[in-house]
Parts: sequence; structure tokens; C-alpha cells
Amino acid sequence: LAEAKAAGQPLLLDWYADWCISCKVIEHEVLGDPAVQAQLQGYRLLRFDITDSSAAQRALLDRYQLFGPPAFLFFAANGSEKTDRRLIGEVKPAQFAEHLARIRVEVGL
Repeated sequence: LAEAKAAGQPLLLDWYADWCISCKVIEHEVLGDPAVQAQLQGYRLLRFDITDSSAAQRALLDRYQLFGPPAFLFFAANGSEKTDRRLIGEVKPAQFAEHLARIRVEVGL
């Protein structure tokens, strides 16, 4: 997060786990979609693997008030989270691309 903020770059934080079936769908069908790839230009994508569900990982889930994956959190170029723009749960490629397009200005793109 600090690197993206220092670079003035919006950040997309992707919470996933190997045991999460919806996460696998998102990884293969959503993140690889050409329309999604086009909208991700300019973002720093940080994938946070919580497969092990360690105490530190659970503490971060609590900090961000998340139950578990999948979840996408959006941070503006100044480092502030756009909490009202979170995406929780499985999402379709077109829905995700539209969401990214709608918030480009809000995050500083």
C-alpha cells in the first residue's frame, strides 16, 4: 500500500485463497478478460493470499471488516480506501469492468 501511495498510483487489493472456488473463477474468467484488463491499466494490483488463514491474516480480515475471500478493495492514489466501492463475492467480467470504469476518476485515473 505504501509503495502505491508513494508512487501516486491507485491500488486494487484482491483478497483470495487457494481453497476459495469463487476466487479461482475470478482469477481465470474475470481478471483475464480483455475488457477487465483494459480497465485495470493504471492500477497497481496487489493479491493478498489468505490460504493459510494465519493469525496475522485473520487480524487483517478483521481490520478491514471482511469475512473472507473473494473481495476487492479499492484505494485512491492518495492511499485512502474507497470503502463504498468494495466488491465482495463472485463477480462477472462485464460487471467488474463496468465497476472499474465507473470509479476511475474517484481513484485518480
